[in-house]
Amino acid sequence: MFATGMTGYQETLTDPSYAGQIVVMTAPHIGNTGVNDEDPESRRIWVSGYVVRDPSRVVSNFRANGSLDDDLTRNGVVGISGIDTRAVTRRLRDAGSMRAGVFSGADASLAPEEQLAIVRGAAQMAGLNLSAAVSVQAASVTPARGERLGALAVLDLGVKQATVENLADRGFEVHVLPQDVTLEQLLAIEPVAVFYSNGPGDPAASDDHVQLLRGVLDEGLPFFGICFGNQLLGRALGLGTYKLPYGHRGINQPVLDKATGRVEITAHNHGFAVDAPLEGVIESPNGYGRLEVSHVGLNDNVVEGLRALDIPAFSVQYHPEAAAGPHDANYLFDRFADLVREHSATRGLSSPARPGVSKPRTTDEESN
Repeated sequence: MFATGMTGYQETLTDPSYAGQIVVMTAPHIGNTGVNDEDPESRRIWVSGYVVRDPSRVVSNFRANGSLDDDLTRNGVVGISGIDTRAVTRRLRDAGSMRAGVFSGADASLAPEEQLAIVRGAAQMAGLNLSAAVSVQAASVTPARGERLGALAVLDLGVKQATVENLADRGFEVHVLPQDVTLEQLLAIEPVAVFYSNGPGDPAASDDHVQLLRGVLDEGLPFFGICFGNQLLGRALGLGTYKLPYGHRGINQPVLDKATGRVEITAHNHGFAVDAPLEGVIESPNGYGRLEVSHVGLNDNVVEGLRALDIPAFSVQYHPEAAAGPHDANYLFDRFADLVREHSATRGLSSPARPGVSKPRTTDEESN
């Protein structure tokens, strides 16, 4: 797949949402600012391969303490240069994202037919669940800064560090939880709200996370999801998801906020999207009341946000933490904090929040 950012390559490489994918950079010159110890968004590089046209031979930035080449080597990630990446991008744009291979060492000497067979034998992204590969194994806590709103349960499906920092800055005590956490374990921290992060994989292969989210919604807890979390909220509400031809990846994607009429330039990294009508209010097929599409991508009219009208839940398909990227959507963290304050102020007046349901549904019912 291709990424359109002209900067922020270190954040791209360490974004868990890129796990299992070969990234082709559309910008021709990559690596001139090197790498540092401050900008990684997670504990390692996640891309499977990295394709650039012209890697910088010189590192020129006062914050750098290493080169892009060194970082790729240290993480065991193969890279290739001298590629006409814009020609590859045009091919991917027309034919869609596809399986690929970058061969080095002895594998580079294999016959083309053998290399092609290896590529064709690789797993496809559709139907793939990668959450366990990118999630933390044990919970971690980041203290709240300033006004404390309470504990926030963050399901780590590939969360970025900048997201955790933004949530802590809004007064949340951020509990980053493993992707296999149970509802009972999640509720044990007495959260004031729940957050689902970005992450790789097919949302249709994440039934356990959808079931957990439905339990959260049944408890009446405020919810905010980004990227993968947006797709999982869609599924929890009863909507479908589908694979995009080539996805949205980069830091220059225009999105319309339907509530304000404002166009935001946003950072994206997703290959799947929610299937929902762009206009009007609809009823949740799973009985969570009314909902609407709140944000729309202006390049191809893809659903970029959901808002529930009868329960405290919303989500967006893009990355408001802007690591890397523009800051147009950073206000969404404030919107989430305000939602939690409003919910806390009215807590106990109408619990649970889900219309007509007092307890989580059974496993058999949720699987349908």
